[in-house]
Amino acid sequence: MAILNTKIVSGELAGATSATQGPDIQVNRVTLKAVYGNSGNVYLGGAGVTKVNAATDTTTGIELDAGDQITLEISNLNLLYRICDNAGDDLTYIAETSAV
Repeated sequence: MAILNTKIVSGELAGATSATQGPDIQVNRVTLKAVYGNSGNVYLGGAGVTKVNAATDTTTGIELDAGDQITLEISNLNLLYRICDNAGDDLTYIAETSAV
């Protein structure tokens, strides 16, 4: 049985009302959680992610309400973009990455 050489990184991503790319951090898996104190939602997706359009009630991202979380197996946080209902709607993350 192989023992993986990993380390844990974590942080907070400030909310933004326009699509904002995640930081350049190589990861194997990440859990992102919308902060409990958020007054609106956070939407995660690819470049050009949109928040809910009031006329059509649609978004191009996955919606995280305050306290919601999602775990993804991706290679870098910069593959994700976020857009928020309000500038103060933040995300926290904890990720597993290969130790160097």
